[in-house]
Amino acid sequence: MDFDLVVKGGDVVADGTIRRADVGVKDGRIAAVSEEPLGGAETFDARGLHVYPGGVDTHCHFRDPGRTDKEDFVSGTRAAACGGITTVLDIQNNEPFTVDRVRAAEKLAVVAPKARVNFGVYGSVGMQNLERLRDLAPLVCAYKVFMTQSVGSLTVVDVGELLDVFRTVRDLGRVLAVHAEADGINRRAKEGLPDAPSSHVKARPPVAEAVAVAECVELCRATRTPLNLPHLSTARSVELVRRAKEDGLPISAATCPHYLYFDADDVERGGNVFKVNPSIKYAEDREALLDGVRDGVIDHVHSDHAPHTPEEKARSYAAAPSGIAGLQHQFPVMLELVARGRLAPPDVARLLCEAPAKAFGLRDVGRVAKGFRADLAVVDPSRVCTPTQDRLLSKAASSPYLARALRGSVVATLLGGRIVWRDGVEVDPDARGERLQPSL
Repeated sequence: MDFDLVVKGGDVVADGTIRRADVGVKDGRIAAVSEEPLGGAETFDARGLHVYPGGVDTHCHFRDPGRTDKEDFVSGTRAAACGGITTVLDIQNNEPFTVDRVRAAEKLAVVAPKARVNFGVYGSVGMQNLERLRDLAPLVCAYKVFMTQSVGSLTVVDVGELLDVFRTVRDLGRVLAVHAEADGINRRAKEGLPDAPSSHVKARPPVAEAVAVAECVELCRATRTPLNLPHLSTARSVELVRRAKEDGLPISAATCPHYLYFDADDVERGGNVFKVNPSIKYAEDREALLDGVRDGVIDHVHSDHAPHTPEEKARSYAAAPSGIAGLQHQFPVMLELVARGRLAPPDVARLLCEAPAKAFGLRDVGRVAKGFRADLAVVDPSRVCTPTQDRLLSKAASSPYLARALRGSVVATLLGGRIVWRDGVEVDPDARGERLQPSL
């Protein structure tokens, strides 16, 4: 075959293995993965490097439209592409919410021309728009509902009303993602706490997540609605999901790099840059989450990329918004965990690429296999990545990973067989991603 591009001699990390192979690309798709040498019009020398599928981030907040001072689809997807993430699923958690077909169409018209990677958008769920969710389905990749205060009137606190949400989404061919924290517990827990970052783990305590996860598990059991539990942060959540999966429930679960890398002591020392919802918990929670991602109870990892302006993050703890802009450095953080012996390279491919695509029904991304989109992240596992403020691509311009030496660096990102980023420099600014739709 006459390949358009051959990625030569890399160690392909995919499907639970690492093997030396050439990857041949034709018309934007992977046409061959061969242990025998392949020839092509153009080659990329990947000898000594690891070749991963492009990352699939199922949980991002790009603020576009409405708060593009914090992030827009250009800055957010450039950060993704630089970091080896080639598919993002965006949740509008600022006005205007994607509550109906008109709003979703307006959002897509705004963001599609800006997207430097493949993308999908969620539909926003509240009790006031349940009857409009079916019309939304052709335009959205999934639905998102909040069980605790986050996005104004869209919060669904009452468990009976949440049951109505589960029943409505069940037959729409989309996953329902639930931000699972018990609102009443959070409201009570924050009363009387001092205005200090160390208060956050007490204001969003482990029991708030555990109670809400347990409720979601039982609603899933009653309805069989495909459920995703994002950004889990506690040991108890891991155990609840483990039992739900043993019972055969249609549940996928995710956590974030910051819950695997940091604990509450880091928050106390580091300040508001670590303020995020759910809160970063204790060392025993981090260890349980690491166990969960290793054994597959936690299916995948996403960034929960939630940028805010530096001025907002510089406020007092109580006044500062929650959110971490972590999209650009997901791969290096996970590779640092490999270097520490906490994960293996195939774990990273599963957690960042293969499992998230599977959980959301994205059929042709997330694997290095014939017929899949030629979206790849080429990684040097021995090159140290040390994030600096001047190289952050998010408008947030802040990160808890600044000045931390992360052992593992994204050398190049390929989108549809085109090299779009190389050594931290955008080499194909004209490349655009496509909107992806699930097939559950």
